[in-house]
Amino acid sequence: MKTAGALPKMNPRKHFSPLHLSPLRGFSFVICLLKLSLIGAEVDAQSKPTPIRTAYSALSAGIGTLWLTHEDGHFRKHGLDSNLIYIRGGSTAVQAILAGEIQFGHLSPAPMLTAWSQGADFVWVGTTTHQMVFTLLADSSINKGTELKGKKIGITRIGSASDLAVRAALEQFGVSPKDVTMVALGGIPEILAAMRAGAVQAGVLSPPTSTAARDLGYKPLLHIPDLGREFTFSGIAAKRSFVQSQPEIVRAYMASLTDGAKVYKEDSRAALRILRKYLRADDRILEGGYKEYEAAISNPPYPGIKGLEAVRDSLLETTPQLKNMDLRKFVDDRFVRAK
Repeated sequence: MKTAGALPKMNPRKHFSPLHLSPLRGFSFVICLLKLSLIGAEVDAQSKPTPIRTAYSALSAGIGTLWLTHEDGHFRKHGLDSNLIYIRGGSTAVQAILAGEIQFGHLSPAPMLTAWSQGADFVWVGTTTHQMVFTLLADSSINKGTELKGKKIGITRIGSASDLAVRAALEQFGVSPKDVTMVALGGIPEILAAMRAGAVQAGVLSPPTSTAARDLGYKPLLHIPDLGREFTFSGIAAKRSFVQSQPEIVRAYMASLTDGAKVYKEDSRAALRILRKYLRADDRILEGGYKEYEAAISNPPYPGIKGLEAVRDSLLETTPQLKNMDLRKFVDDRFVRAK
C-alpha cells in the first residue's frame, strides 16, 4: 500500500545527472563543455569587426576612394570597423602614425619619405592617386608663369604635395623657387581664402576648390597633370612594425580599399553621392572636381615605384639623403595585385 505523498522510486539506470557519473566520465563531460564554450567565444571574436583608424589630411575629391570605402561598408565586409579622422597637414598625421594613435594614413608620400629617410618606421602599402591633381591659379593681373617672380604663393605646408606641385610648375615656367615666397596656410580651402583676402597672389588648389576659384575669376596658369608625369600624389602608409605584426589586418584593409576604388572610379553617381556628404558643395563644382581626378585615381591602388621615384627626385633639394636610398625598401606591394 502506497503512503500518501511518498516520492516514486527512481531507476538509477534511467535517471542520472552528469555529476553522478564516474569521476573520469564526469571530468570528460566538463572538458567537453569548456571546449564548446571556448569555440563559441572564438566564433564571437571572429565575427566582431577589428577597429582601425585612418587619418586623411585633405578635403578634396582625391579622398573619395577612402570615403566611399568607409561609407558603403567595404571595410566592414572585410571584418574591419573603420574610423576616419581628418588631420590637417601630412606632417601632423605622420606624428600620429608614429605615436600609434592611428594605424593607417591616407597621405601624400612626401612627408612619409622625408621621415623614412630619417629613420622613421614607415612603409607604403597602396597608391590611391598617381598624378598631382592640382591647378596653379593666380590673380587676374598675372597672365603667365614668369610673372610669379616676387609674388607670394599659397601652399598647405612646406614639403607637402602642394609644395611639390608649385615647384614642378615653377620648373616648367623657368622660375626658381628662390624667386617666389611660398606661404604655408594649412589646408586647400585656406589657400583660396588667403587669395581672396590678398594675402597671397597665387595658390595651388585641388578640386573642388580649384573649380570654385575659377568661378571667382582666378586665372589658371597650369593644370599640373598636363605635365604628363607619373607622380604618386596620395596613398596609404603605416608603421612597418604594425604591417609585420598584423599582415591580415593590412590585407583586409587593402582588399576593402580595392573594392572602394573600383566603385569610385566606375560609378560617378556613387562617387558624387559621397562627395556631397563630405565636401558640401553644389553638384556642378563636385562634378568638375571628380572629372579632374577621374583619370588619376588608381584602380586597383597598387603602390608602384615609378611614381614614388618622381616624388623622391622632387625632394632631393631638401632631403639629399634620399638619393642613395632604395625605394623598394619603402614599399610593400604584397597586399594589392597590379593589373
